[in-house]
Amino acid sequence: MNVAGGLIDGRYRLAGPLGRGGMGEVWLARDLRLGRRVAVKFLPRGHDPEEDAEAVARFHREAEVAAGLQHPGLVQVFDSGEQDGQLHLVMELLHGRDLATVLREEGPLPVRRAVELAAQAAEALSCAHRAGIVHRDVKPANLMLLPDGRVKVCDFGLAGFLRSVTGLTREGTVMGTPDYMSPEQCRGRQVDGRADLYALGCVLFALLTGEPPFPARQDVWAVLRDHLETRPPRLAERRPGVPAALDALVAELLAKNPADRPGFAGEVGERLRALLAPGVPAPAPADPGYRIEVFQNEYQPTDATGLDAILTVHGAALDPADLAVATPQAVVFLVGLSDGLPPAAFRAVTAAVADAVAELDEDVWFGVVEGSEYARMRYPDAMRLVRATPATRAEARAALDRLAPLRTAGYGRWLRLADRLLAGHPDATRTAVLLMDRPDEAESPAELAAVLASCAGRFRCHVRGVGEDWEVSSARAVSSALAGTVDLVRQSVPAAAARGAEAGDPVTGPRAGLRAGLRDGLRDELGAIVRGDRQARGRDLALRVAAAPGGRVDFLKQVAPTVEDLTGAGHPVGPGTTEYRVDVPDGGGCDYHLRVLLPPGPAVGELAAADLELVQLPPAGDGRILTRATVRHVPTGE
Repeated sequence: MNVAGGLIDGRYRLAGPLGRGGMGEVWLARDLRLGRRVAVKFLPRGHDPEEDAEAVARFHREAEVAAGLQHPGLVQVFDSGEQDGQLHLVMELLHGRDLATVLREEGPLPVRRAVELAAQAAEALSCAHRAGIVHRDVKPANLMLLPDGRVKVCDFGLAGFLRSVTGLTREGTVMGTPDYMSPEQCRGRQVDGRADLYALGCVLFALLTGEPPFPARQDVWAVLRDHLETRPPRLAERRPGVPAALDALVAELLAKNPADRPGFAGEVGERLRALLAPGVPAPAPADPGYRIEVFQNEYQPTDATGLDAILTVHGAALDPADLAVATPQAVVFLVGLSDGLPPAAFRAVTAAVADAVAELDEDVWFGVVEGSEYARMRYPDAMRLVRATPATRAEARAALDRLAPLRTAGYGRWLRLADRLLAGHPDATRTAVLLMDRPDEAESPAELAAVLASCAGRFRCHVRGVGEDWEVSSARAVSSALAGTVDLVRQSVPAAAARGAEAGDPVTGPRAGLRAGLRDGLRDELGAIVRGDRQARGRDLALRVAAAPGGRVDFLKQVAPTVEDLTGAGHPVGPGTTEYRVDVPDGGGCDYHLRVLLPPGPAVGELAAADLELVQLPPAGDGRILTRATVRHVPTGE
């Protein structure tokens, strides 16, 4: 039974329930390892995990796929587990109202607002559909509106899992929500992303009229027959005055035959975006992999002097040709492990670092620093970095095999040595990776802060804590100041290893399983960090902002995944136009807060307050425009 104060997976302390629905119960919890608040969703009980191992394995596989989805419109999944016979997901904690609540409190929405919300949902669905995931229960209650105007799609994959795997038959799981079910779902057939598009059409219809095209009311079976047999009402009949293009799009989304609906959620998002700028066709990006999303407040007073917008810049997958022109790379591994780690975990970490070194390209310079109260070179034995070759990789592995435990940690002193080593490669992409299992005890917070201030902008540092005896606040301070990431290195024993131990198998016992699982996972993560930093450098990108005549940029700040004020780093490239270097991860995205000052004088109609372009700079490009977007001022007088 879930109770306040209970501990889930030895890590998440339950604080209290947040809500209950057909997909389960949601609790507020605190992640004790990373010091953050999260939401834990407990799925309804409907199976015995011991008897249904295949269902549990599928649940964790689907959770892993969902966790890999990175999009501002999708709720981030952090973890999954099973406790006391109940499966659960650990997710980001959201603050806001779902669209079902918005409809109850506000009634039908203004056309532009409804279209904006539906466009965001379509773009999030597009990301999931490209990964092969179908939601199967798109409805207003599963669309969360955040205070900044963004929409998050919740409960991805849970409907399909609950229906097809656990065999639950309660109302709200097998039946889903009849108001928004596609005809093929009503028939119990296999579905694809076009079922979600049908549901999105029902959602958009409800946002504009106050109710879906076939409201269930009391007779559930009647509404299912309507979805299967009855022609849906035209949107223009229920909401006179909507644009003809919007009426036609909703009619396509509500087609009975999936083949008659739009083929892709991304196409729906583009058509909805085009409706937000009447008479202005949506510009096609030069590189389809790049995209700028603009999120704005719909209500803009006529006497406004400035305009705020949140920009999400999405990066494309890296073309291998870009690596050929990318700058060199220099990497320093800072390894500080204590005797507090189990011997198997200690050696697994050092072996993972050696494996990551073994995977470095031959044009990469690297070194290994052994952490202690101070710091010293573990490899090579001189104060320099060496180029990765078969010989230096083998020597580094031998040196890591001799790594001894430390007694005291001093992050700032380790970083100072990394700075000295990386300073010899000013034209390279410079990365440090700090692995430790002890809090910083060798220096005061002021000393660490001084080192971080001196190193900021000189190289990027990613922090990985092993075990549970490290200090999150210090690690986060390092990653924030040096534009890196911070995370936990897991030490879980694979189930197969535990079973082997029970059987007396010396090869797959817990210690061997712990070492193999930790080594493999950390090796892959270190490799991804090194490749990701190099690819980001290979994409020399700039965000070009052209303010309206008489206006100007007040500030530009990166707000996620790290916080950085870019205002003073812009370079004028034309009248009212400023270019800002941006670091968008390969295949990922970054969020920016842009404030534009409007031209003086009363607002007259719609104004393009700022035109945005993402351009590629030398050496990979020469100012090529990858994608465009516009920040618009549409005075409403409210």
